[in-house]
Amino acid sequence: MIVTAANIYVVPCGNRRGVILELETDAGISGLGEAGIAYGAGTMASAEMVREMVQRFVLGEDPGPAELIWHTIYDNGFWTKGGGAISYAGLSAIDHALWDIKGKALGVPVHSLFGGPFIDKVDTYANGWWIGCDSAREYAAAAARTARRGFRGLKLYPLGVADPVMVVKHPVRRTIERSREQLIVDRCEAIREAVGPDVDILLDFGGGLTMDLLVPLIRRLEPLGICFIEEPVDPGLPDMFSAVARTTRIPLAAGERFYGRSDFHKAFSAGGIAVAQPDICNTGGFSEGLKIAAAAELHNIRVAPHNYGSPLGTAIATQFAAAIPNFMVLEVFPDFEAEPGYNPIIDTPLERTIVDGRIPVPAGPGLGVALDRGAVTPHLWARVEQ
Repeated sequence: MIVTAANIYVVPCGNRRGVILELETDAGISGLGEAGIAYGAGTMASAEMVREMVQRFVLGEDPGPAELIWHTIYDNGFWTKGGGAISYAGLSAIDHALWDIKGKALGVPVHSLFGGPFIDKVDTYANGWWIGCDSAREYAAAAARTARRGFRGLKLYPLGVADPVMVVKHPVRRTIERSREQLIVDRCEAIREAVGPDVDILLDFGGGLTMDLLVPLIRRLEPLGICFIEEPVDPGLPDMFSAVARTTRIPLAAGERFYGRSDFHKAFSAGGIAVAQPDICNTGGFSEGLKIAAAAELHNIRVAPHNYGSPLGTAIATQFAAAIPNFMVLEVFPDFEAEPGYNPIIDTPLERTIVDGRIPVPAGPGLGVALDRGAVTPHLWARVEQ
């Protein structure tokens, strides 16, 4: 089997932009992948990275040895070594598509290629339920509605400010006005009162605050039984996680902006991180994600995959979750379809299959999903052929 062509789609999809790869082979089997730069800056750069990597390193190759192709790109792309989001997102999309092809060729799900499944349903926590909320009362009402739908975990960005373009705008210069601290606490207290003690509250600080602001705020939140705080400090400062961890009993989480096993190794070695959050669409794909999960296991850490991509990204993350022994919980946006400009991208978005906050693991071959041709064809960005 040989890879003969690729289609790259850049698809507006609600509050994000899906960079979708489809590899074609001479056997009539195609594979799908996603580059996880669906928000923030860099979407078009990641699409171009996927195109160049495919053209230089994948076309004309046998898709079977996925790890060899991964290492060929890593060793010869130059900027991939020690690279960041754009390089690793490109690697991720290609890796997904290669494993999807292999699973389809063998007639088995991707997770079974790695020894899975460990589970047949994936526990999730809800994100995005807070869109449109500002006051503590609004947050409480939205949280209660989401919990009644069966979700046992709710994530929010307590430091964020609603923004019509960015949806949520994070603090600038790692600082907030003192007057906002009380609003943050009020929101979290109202949510806890609304959902009771059995629903997890997960807080994403988005790169955080300086220590003089961060530590007093976290101490005020401790009585609320917070499940974890994500990125309390800038992820480029791994040593600071251990400094924060020494000041609180709330577990700390990170990984959305760690790229590849080397970044996670630095973070695990520095200490302080209790929950690892690799995004399987920007940390190197399945080939790298499995190594990261194994490293986390050696540090007695569970994995809660970050997932803020298209519906295809959710399908990819679900396969990963089912393939690792130390899986904890998966991030989902259950109201994705209500976002302006939503595009399903795949034939059966797994967000539609959630029951009581859990996603059934697809049993079909490969990723278990197919492109919705009508939805993606108008958004073809590039096609490359041998």
